[in-house]
Amino acid sequence: MKDVDVVIAGGGIGGLTLALTLHQIGCLAWYWKQPEPCGPGVGINIQPNAVRELFALGLGRIC
Repeated sequence: MKDVDVVIAGGGIGGLTLALTLHQIGCLAWYWKQPEPCGPGVGINIQPNAVRELFALGLGRIC
Protein backbone atom coordinates (compact mmCIF):
# COMPACT_ATOMS: atom_id res chain seq x y z
CA MET A 1 0.00 0.00 0.00
CA LYS A 2 1.22 3.50 -0.76
CA ASP A 3 2.03 5.82 2.11
CA VAL A 4 -1.15 7.67 2.94
CA ASP A 5 -1.69 10.21 5.70
CA VAL A 6 -5.23 10.61 7.01
CA VAL A 7 -6.64 13.23 9.38
CA ILE A 8 -9.57 12.13 11.54
CA ALA A 9 -11.46 14.93 13.25
CA GLY A 10 -13.84 13.36 15.71
CA GLY A 11 -13.17 11.45 18.86
CA GLY A 12 -16.23 9.26 18.82
CA ILE A 13 -16.28 5.53 18.49
CA GLY A 14 -16.36 5.81 14.69
CA GLY A 15 -13.26 8.00 14.55
CA LEU A 16 -11.36 5.76 16.94
CA THR A 17 -12.32 2.63 15.00
CA LEU A 18 -11.23 4.25 11.73
CA ALA A 19 -7.88 5.29 13.24
CA LEU A 20 -7.21 1.76 14.51
CA THR A 21 -8.19 0.17 11.20
CA LEU A 22 -5.96 2.54 9.23
CA HIS A 23 -3.10 1.78 11.61
CA GLN A 24 -3.57 -1.96 11.04
CA ILE A 25 -3.29 -1.58 7.26
CA GLY A 26 -0.23 0.65 7.51
CA CYS A 27 -1.64 4.14 7.02
CA LEU A 28 -0.60 7.02 9.24
CA ALA A 29 -3.70 8.41 10.94
CA TRP A 30 -3.78 11.72 12.83
CA TYR A 31 -6.61 11.55 15.35
CA TRP A 32 -8.00 14.63 17.09
CA LYS A 33 -10.73 14.80 19.67
CA GLN A 34 -12.14 17.56 21.81
CA PRO A 35 -10.20 17.67 25.10
CA GLU A 36 -13.24 18.18 27.34
CA PRO A 37 -16.87 17.19 26.88
CA CYS A 38 -18.91 20.23 25.90
CA GLY A 39 -22.34 19.17 27.05
CA PRO A 40 -24.38 16.44 28.65
CA GLY A 41 -23.31 12.94 27.75
CA VAL A 42 -25.45 10.64 25.71
CA GLY A 43 -25.85 6.91 25.87
CA ILE A 44 -24.73 4.73 23.00
CA ASN A 45 -25.91 1.32 21.95
CA ILE A 46 -23.29 -0.90 20.38
CA GLN A 47 -24.70 -3.89 18.56
CA PRO A 48 -23.03 -7.33 18.90
CA ASN A 49 -21.52 -7.19 15.40
CA ALA A 50 -19.87 -3.86 16.22
CA VAL A 51 -18.55 -5.20 19.53
CA ARG A 52 -17.00 -8.16 17.71
CA GLU A 53 -15.20 -5.75 15.34
CA LEU A 54 -13.95 -3.62 18.24
CA PHE A 55 -12.51 -6.73 19.92
CA ALA A 56 -10.82 -7.64 16.61
CA LEU A 57 -9.20 -4.18 16.62
CA GLY A 58 -7.76 -4.82 20.07
CA LEU A 59 -10.30 -2.92 22.12
CA GLY A 60 -11.22 -5.80 24.38
CA ARG A 61 -12.35 -5.48 27.94
CA ILE A 62 -10.98 -2.25 29.38
CA CYS A 63 -11.97 -2.68 33.05
